[in-house]
Amino acid sequence: MSLFQFILLSCVSTLIVTGHTSCSRNAGLMKSIQYQLKLVEENDGKCDCTGRSSGPDKVAFMAKAASLQNIPSKAVVIYQTVVTNLGNGYTSNGYDSPKGIFTAPSNGVYSFSWTVLCHHGKSFYTYLILNGSTIAKNYASAKGVADHASGSQNVILDIKKDDKVFIRIQDGTTGQYMYGDGWSTFSGYKLYNM
Repeated sequence: MSLFQFILLSCVSTLIVTGHTSCSRNAGLMKSIQYQLKLVEENDGKCDCTGRSSGPDKVAFMAKAASLQNIPSKAVVIYQTVVTNLGNGYTSNGYDSPKGIFTAPSNGVYSFSWTVLCHHGKSFYTYLILNGSTIAKNYASAKGVADHASGSQNVILDIKKDDKVFIRIQDGTTGQYMYGDGWSTFSGYKLYNM
């Protein structure tokens, strides 16, 4: 008897013993049981009850920047110190630290976030770019302020394999001063497959 048959028999026995309160409720329960058993069979008898992807589909990165100043309009912001980079390598997929670009190793829904801490009296306006299109903006300005200012942004994107995501300086502005040393970071991870 296979694992599938054993679990199905156990579930049906439980339904018979506990009685039936309504056919539609039992039908829904049976569909749920069949779905769960299908997942177990597809994963060689292993159940991933967390709903998270496993194996080669794990994708996550986190990088931090050194202090940057006078970065020209539309330049890619380089977060060069990689802390985590799970994917398919540093140069073809995953986060490419010399270029500051994340390349998706697979289709899926991803979460990205970035933080900028700018020096007092300065500004550092950035965009998150997906394949050349602006998705979200981050406003960090401490002009007229006696202290530093921070800006953070989070996005959820449905992206395809080989799509590119990066942080860029806002059009028409100069990235005046962004603190490094762990104060300014860029990160992303895959939520689930599509």
